Amino acid sequence: MAIKTYVLDNIADREQRHALVTEKAREHFGNPEVEVIYGKRGKPSVKGIDKKYVSVTTTGAVMVVVFSDKPVGIDGEYLGRLKNNEKIDYLAIAERFFTEEEAEYVRDNDGDAVAFAKVWVRKEAYSKYTGKGLSDFANFSVSDGERLNTKVNGVSVKKFTVNFPGSNDYLFALAGSEN
Repeated sequence: MAIKTYVLDNIADREQRHALVTEKAREHFGNPEVEVIYGKRGKPSVKGIDKKYVSVTTTGAVMVVVFSDKPVGIDGEYLGRLKNNEKIDYLAIAERFFTEEEAEYVRDNDGDAVAFAKVWVRKEAYSKYTGKGLSDFANFSVSDGERLNTKVNGVSVKKFTVNFPGSNDYLFALAGSEN
């Protein structure tokens, strides 16, 4: 899968974020007619050029945009936000929203925020890949209870490295077809 990643400033205003993603798509594809449009569940797609795909995640100070020649989904979390919030019971959230195997993975890691985030970003990346959204979380698992799976329903779902100043404080996952 040929992908190109852009790290941009996370802008609070949704319309401004959309304009920036569309601008990057036009620049990336070298076509001023390209548009980024959104489906019913918020999945972005590229209009004006065939067989090109886009996925976006916003977290912390960054927005990461991925363009690909195959379907793709990306998600990320700013770990500083998770680690510094002792009031959140990540195990309780995992037990409510994750599959039993995923909750077991978080449980075996003492309800650790990073273990929770590793599952969450993989689930979100796969949900963005399929376009089904968070309502589909119960229908698939990214863990066997002991480790994280590298594939879900035949689709690669893995940790994804994005390099930028401060990137060590972030965790990303990418879902997409392999070549």
